[in-house]
Amino acid sequence: MSDKDLIDLDTLLHGSPTWEEVVAFWKVDGDFCEEQYLVAAIEKHLQTEEQRKLMFDHHLSIEKMLNGRYSAARRSCAAVQRIYGEWNAKLGFKAFGA
Repeated sequence: MSDKDLIDLDTLLHGSPTWEEVVAFWKVDGDFCEEQYLVAAIEKHLQTEEQRKLMFDHHLSIEKMLNGRYSAARRSCAAVQRIYGEWNAKLGFKAFGA
């Protein structure tokens, strides 16, 4: 996929892009402009119901995770790393985590 074939942020968030287009946007462009758009993209394309429940159980939000604002307790850190690992695996490259 060439740069000229990349979708824009509006299509990513409000359209029906193919999975290949989603991954290409994240990998090549990745310009979400503001955190709110990144959060919306994660909710739409990456986050699962199981992850939502895990986040709820640990009092986490995507925003807290992205900004490192969560408990240093081993269980919370493990939950965040697990979710990041799943998102990275789904994308096929490392986009989240240290």
